[in-house]
Amino acid sequence: MSVTTWGIAQLERHLPDGDVCPDGAVYTVHYTVSCEDFDKTAGAYGSIGLGDPDPSNFTPFASLSEDQVVGWVKTTLGSEQVASIESALEQQIQEQLNPTHANGVPW
Repeated sequence: MSVTTWGIAQLERHLPDGDVCPDGAVYTVHYTVSCEDFDKTAGAYGSIGLGDPDPSNFTPFASLSEDQVVGWVKTTLGSEQVASIESALEQQIQEQLNPTHANGVPW
């Protein structure tokens, strides 16, 4: 059984300037997804843009956790896209474990 791990590679945020949330607001998330089974691995990288934060439910930048931001990514992508990404990585792992094609020359 494969193990899939979501992570955050980078956040882009506004610096506090009085016109945005006081501790800055994240507007772009760069995420990674990795899948591992036995000694085989597959990975994906993507970015999503976020809308303006809800001032009544704002988390200061310094207080964000990776789990919270991964939750934002998954919510923004939607369950179908999350499942599609994870499925594609699983298929890559299966191709590594049970190859259906090869490269090379016969000499």
